[in-house]
Amino acid sequence: MVVVAEVRNGDGVLLIPAGCVLTERHINILEAWGIEEVDVKDSQPGGNADPLAGLSPEAIAQLRAEVRARFWEFDRSNPVSAEIFQLLLRRHARRNRPG
Repeated sequence: MVVVAEVRNGDGVLLIPAGCVLTERHINILEAWGIEEVDVKDSQPGGNADPLAGLSPEAIAQLRAEVRARFWEFDRSNPVSAEIFQLLLRRHARRNRPG
């Protein structure tokens, strides 16, 4: 994911510039500063279509289990962690789509 707009702390210090590809380190910075939401876009051209949209509930459940098995322990009530999980789920679906 690519950060759409600059992310600054409460004092106006730049934490993450616009156009930056979001990494685990950036996510750690966001969590450390208590920033729960940033504007992002998909870094893959044409990648905005939801890869989960055409999948059966069974296939989605299987993908969830696969991602959960690789995902670190997280607080499911934390909106940042929940969104990261959803992004990983969609990324996994894209990578494993047939054809």
